[in-house]
Amino acid sequence: KPKCIVYTETSANAFIEMHAGLDTKDYVGERVFQVIPLTHATGERVSGYLPMAKGKTLVPQPIYNKDSFGKDLASSKCNWVVAAPSFYLAAVAQGFIGKDALSHVTRPSSGGEPVTKSNVKMIDKWLAENGCKVRFAIGGGAAEDGSGTIFTYFMNEETKSNETGYPLEPFIIAKIVDEQGQVVPKGMRGFLHISSPAAADRYLHDTQATADRWYIDDAGIRWGVTGDIAVQNEDNSYNILGRASDSYIGKDGNRVFLFDIEYSLDFDDPVIEWEITAHETKEGTFVVGQVVLKNEYRNRREDAIRLLCKKYNLYAVKVYEKFELSDVTGKRDFQRLKADKDGYFTISADGTLCEISFSYS
Repeated sequence: KPKCIVYTETSANAFIEMHAGLDTKDYVGERVFQVIPLTHATGERVSGYLPMAKGKTLVPQPIYNKDSFGKDLASSKCNWVVAAPSFYLAAVAQGFIGKDALSHVTRPSSGGEPVTKSNVKMIDKWLAENGCKVRFAIGGGAAEDGSGTIFTYFMNEETKSNETGYPLEPFIIAKIVDEQGQVVPKGMRGFLHISSPAAADRYLHDTQATADRWYIDDAGIRWGVTGDIAVQNEDNSYNILGRASDSYIGKDGNRVFLFDIEYSLDFDDPVIEWEITAHETKEGTFVVGQVVLKNEYRNRREDAIRLLCKKYNLYAVKVYEKFELSDVTGKRDFQRLKADKDGYFTISADGTLCEISFSYS
């Protein structure tokens, strides 16, 4: 029977029970380096609750230890890592620790933030040069729509190109639909809707959010709108591509997904982390890059800005020393980045760089 899920820290037991049948590949004796905070049973928090439920040894770390993540992990002697990608990328920026520093790490897992092919290659390279023999993996997330891990997906080991996996049958079903709610063919991207016997039936005391996120179809199935863009492959696996809200409507009336630009970042580009944002103004929509540069480009900001603007057709770029973390989730604060409209640089008509702001409108 559908349930109303109220997410609090004390709901851990109910949350774990909904993952019946999930093969977590756990082994007795694992020590878990826990960076993601255990304050809400949502999203990536499943990666913290599952090891806790299975009797593993949690080695908690403060959520603001991003700058010392690599060294903390090396000294912890934990084999399983639970951290957002931005923590790994901060360690990439810090560089070499020791040739055997991470030899004890056998499960370098992550979740909760988007990564690019470039990010994955950099993280894999950093892990290997510090002695880790296992490649970086992106773990599946969870959502109130299905109250469980939607897909047992991990980044494709062959291509490192996407997050591919299957619904946790028989508990969860999924479909990909277009803007009008019609199911699209395999291979075509669309909006991901899911359902399960444990699906929540409403947001508590929030009728509008409930109306926006849940509906019942003609067959009587209650579907949850995940807010993700995904595609179903010919082998019935799924790729989750990004958030539907990470988009804007172009001048031609078509939807443009910003995660397509984010994902295309090349390994040789001057960026460790970046976010692509669309600022809406009375003059129109301007697509900008918000970036954290590689160490070798920190004194070459102008070169990096010019390269990124031209290569990715960005209107402007803003450089950050590092991205701030959310007080609630301990991962990159996307809302703060989206609201940051000052301090950008664009290439003017005469070829010079000039500082601009998008906050006037």
